[in-house]
Amino acid sequence: MGVASIQDRLRKRFLWMSSDEALRAEAEARLLPGWEMECGMDLEDFGDWQEILLRRFLVLDLDDPAIADPIGIVDTLRREHQLNIPVFCFGGDSDRRLEARQARADRFFEREEIADRLEDFQKQFGW
Repeated sequence: MGVASIQDRLRKRFLWMSSDEALRAEAEARLLPGWEMECGMDLEDFGDWQEILLRRFLVLDLDDPAIADPIGIVDTLRREHQLNIPVFCFGGDSDRRLEARQARADRFFEREEIADRLEDFQKQFGW
């Protein structure tokens, strides 16, 4: 990857990791003007760490069987890539959330509330 342009850095994008199509559609319907949601099931779907760094936050489904290792994703972001983009998790039981917290995920939400929270996230990270 070359050097990111100013335009690349100003794009309002976030990462969405969940194969739940109904929830994805609901999340897309809640995108604020100018925002983009990029979907994938593995960090490699989003490029290398320099490309991931250009995203404002990550929303991660802790219960999704299509995601091989959601805890490993958080760990890779934090320890291998050393990125500090916010990681908002949803789903998962208390043990799964504890594992994600220990891997340094930031916040945890119920599946039913994650789409409602997207507007707040977009406003907070809309700089």
